[in-house]
Amino acid sequence: MDIGSDFIRPEFLNIVFFQQKNLVIFPYVDLKHLHGLEIFTVGYNIVDLESTALHNLKEILEFESNNSYSQNPTIYFIYNVDRENLKELMKLEGIRCIINSNENISNLANGNKFIFFNKKNNQFLNYELNDKELEFEHSLISNSKDENILQENIQKIKIAATRIFKELNETGTLVTLPDILKEYDKKYWESILEFTSHYYDINIPDISKIKFKPKKSYIDYSDEYEVLISTNRALGKEFIQLLHEYRSKRVNPANLELDELYNPQRLYNYLRNRHWKEGVPNDFIEKWSQMNISTYQLTEADQSDFMKIMNKLEIEYNNALFSPSKTIQSENNVQLSKLRPQNENIPSLQKEWDRYRHWLLQSLDYLEEFIYEMKSSDSTHFNNTSQSQLKSYLWKEISNIQKLLKENNFA
Repeated sequence: MDIGSDFIRPEFLNIVFFQQKNLVIFPYVDLKHLHGLEIFTVGYNIVDLESTALHNLKEILEFESNNSYSQNPTIYFIYNVDRENLKELMKLEGIRCIINSNENISNLANGNKFIFFNKKNNQFLNYELNDKELEFEHSLISNSKDENILQENIQKIKIAATRIFKELNETGTLVTLPDILKEYDKKYWESILEFTSHYYDINIPDISKIKFKPKKSYIDYSDEYEVLISTNRALGKEFIQLLHEYRSKRVNPANLELDELYNPQRLYNYLRNRHWKEGVPNDFIEKWSQMNISTYQLTEADQSDFMKIMNKLEIEYNNALFSPSKTIQSENNVQLSKLRPQNENIPSLQKEWDRYRHWLLQSLDYLEEFIYEMKSSDSTHFNNTSQSQLKSYLWKEISNIQKLLKENNFA
């Protein structure tokens, strides 16, 4: 039984994508399964044609090839093609197609413009490449976890080819080729250039004669990135948002690849190699600790995780990151000092009960007023540190009262 994934093979990737050749498969394949080859047709509009329903198939294709105004070229999936129609189609110039026939058409395999594949015995009739010659294709397929990722990787090659094409049009040279193909092993460059030449129908200069500048060393900071974003979920989300904010304000998008624009890990690697060679800057760390984008209030556990990240990555930071600002500290200290004059003499509980009772009620009034002011003020004034100060003061007052009661035999 046929399935679309039967065609996810290095040979078909090479024929349909890299060499941009037409393909003839026989005998019959269901159209749904034939479309498994669609993964290799990046950069094309796809049109299905049922040959038995068209009496003038050749004329239709000739007209379309000469009168198409689409930005992308068209590739035709043509099925139920008989011998006579196939012979006519093979004479056409400038068309891209994947053809299926139910007939035995082995003796029509001629030249290499149309590659013939006998599905029944799993054999190509006019195509021979060994595993060594298909190394890049094997690598692309084996390193892709599923068909979606494989299609993304093929799309990245198409994007690189577009950059090569534009570079040749604008400068006539390929001196920037190492930058364009920096993700790929140099032994695979010829395959990408081959695709570029076939897809855009251009001649590619001999790169062996080009003097390339030495490639700058690129350090992979992915492990560092994982520590930054996976130690604490809230901190990780804020860090990613800050990365993109930094990129939008401080980085020229023309210098970034598509995945560096939207993939935070790739963006972080770009920044560490280009902008943050000495490490994540202090102002970025300080901004991160403030959590202004999410407005999330860090707990003591969150703050502890933050310090763990800093220490693990040996990032220098201000020890007062999570302390209130001097202004807030000063204001809180003033408010605390209002509760009671520092040198006030506390009345004797035994000898001056009325005065002590008045003093105690006045202290409670001060406490109530202080709590009200703290809660009604700006939320930044009533953060964890302010609450801690208040708790400390209250416990101190309670301890003083307990001490007085005990000293005067009231406890």
